[in-house]
Amino acid sequence: MKKSYLVYGLLLLSLYTKAQGGKFQVGIGYQRTWMVDKQASPLKYQSSEKTFLIGYEHQNAKAGFDIKINGALGDFFPTGFADRLWYNPGYNNDGTPKQDSSTITGKLYSARIKMGYYRAVSPGYSKLGNNTIRTQEYIGGSLNNQIYYSDNIIRMGWLNSTSLNADYAHKIMINTKHQVDLKISIPLFARNARLPYHNTISAGNGDSNIKTFFKQGSRFASVIDFQNIQIDASYEYAMSKRLGVGIHYFGQWLHYSHAKPVTFFQNNIGVVASVK
Repeated sequence: MKKSYLVYGLLLLSLYTKAQGGKFQVGIGYQRTWMVDKQASPLKYQSSEKTFLIGYEHQNAKAGFDIKINGALGDFFPTGFADRLWYNPGYNNDGTPKQDSSTITGKLYSARIKMGYYRAVSPGYSKLGNNTIRTQEYIGGSLNNQIYYSDNIIRMGWLNSTSLNADYAHKIMINTKHQVDLKISIPLFARNARLPYHNTISAGNGDSNIKTFFKQGSRFASVIDFQNIQIDASYEYAMSKRLGVGIHYFGQWLHYSHAKPVTFFQNNIGVVASVK
């Protein structure tokens, strides 16, 4: 029965994407994150994360629209100190010092959702031997929200950023089988939320930690104190008119200077399947 529901769901999804002229994407990947949060520590922290992607995009000769949801989870620790230990300083009943210890390894949870709309400019067409090459450039904007939360002893790098971005996209189609996409995104302004300077959350009115985090730590940011360059690059091979597989790369550099600067760099590589 469950297999039947899955088949019916994929069939309906395929019919929907065909009717809309777009494609639905799913993918898994691997990501590395390096972060320095001087509000919490002078050390550079890093994470090796497993990631997933769900997306939908629609492009034609005049415009394009896409929405993507990404999630990641991985260990989080200072570079070069992955095996740090936490010792219990207490004593046993017989007066001897305790020897209990555990590894200080945190967890980094992150998620990102991005929606963009683009208008086409300067289409191109050329022949290279027997190959037909079509190019298309897009200029537009996107709304991006990304959140980072560290847990399990380590408390650093907490950040939620909602930004309005200027985007540039370039598409190359070689015959009908190969497609290469490149996209660059830069924020115009953002509303960011971080932990307060003392890195603790305290609400005298009984509000939850999540509500207090966004209520007390949120403020608008401009390009003066917030910079974030995002790059998407992908290659897709059309196995049929309806199904494609490919490789997707995402990288970003982020710097936010309030109250003390946080800076991080990410690289993500993944395998993506699409239904058209």
